[in-house]
Amino acid sequence: MALALTPALVLLSFVVSDTHLQLVLPPLLVVALTLSTILVTFVVYDGESIWLEGIALIGLYCMIAASFWWGNTRL
Repeated sequence: MALALTPALVLLSFVVSDTHLQLVLPPLLVVALTLSTILVTFVVYDGESIWLEGIALIGLYCMIAASFWWGNTRL
């Protein structure tokens, strides 16, 4: 939902108002979205799923959660 709604609102802001929204995403979020899109594409490409693909998706989720956890903490 957010992948479709956010760019649509940015483009709509050029038509509706004088102030324009900017689409600025942190690099970590871009990498996480790209990796998850690529992995999900590989998983659903063959039309069936096995336990190893499920473990790969859970592992990616854990890696993304850990990177956001340690990426956002300040020392």
